[in-house]
Amino acid sequence: MTNSAETLAVGKKTSSWTRLVLWNLALLTVNWVAASFNYYMLTFYMKYVPGDIYVNSTVGAFAEIAGDIVAGILMKWLGFKAAFVIAFIIAGIGGFCIGFISTSGVGIAFFVLWAKFGISFAFNLCYLAIPVLFPVEIASTCFGVVNVFARFISIISPITAEWA
Repeated sequence: MTNSAETLAVGKKTSSWTRLVLWNLALLTVNWVAASFNYYMLTFYMKYVPGDIYVNSTVGAFAEIAGDIVAGILMKWLGFKAAFVIAFIIAGIGGFCIGFISTSGVGIAFFVLWAKFGISFAFNLCYLAIPVLFPVEIASTCFGVVNVFARFISIISPITAEWA
C-alpha cells in the first residue's frame, strides 16, 4: 500500500509559474529594460565628455567596477528592493544633472560618471536577481525573457544618446 502523500508528490507536478513568479518577472523586466537602455546610452554618450576618449573610457570602466562591487554589497545588506531604489536614485540624480550642466568642463564628466556608476549598479543587480527571485527550473527562461525585452529596447539607445 502506498502512502497518499507519496502518490500526490509523484503523480501530480505543480507549475513553477506562480503569480509571484510572474509578478517578479514583470518587475524585473521593467528594471532590466531601464538599466540596459540607460547603460548603453551612457556608453554612447561618453564620446561627448570633454577630454581624451581613451582616458574617459578608462575612468568610466572604473566607475562601472565600483558600481558592480557596491551592488553586491548593498544587495547582501539591504535586499533587492532597497538596492534597486538606491541604484536608480543615484543614476537618476546623475542623469538629471547632466541636463543642467554645460557640455564643457569637468561638471559634465562628473555627472556622466556618477550616472554610469548608478546604472552599472542597477544593471548588475538585474543579473544578481535572477537566481534569487526565480526557481531553478525556470531561471534561464526568465533570464531570456528579460534579456530579449531589454536588448530590443536598447536598440534605440544610440539614437537617444545622439539626441541628448
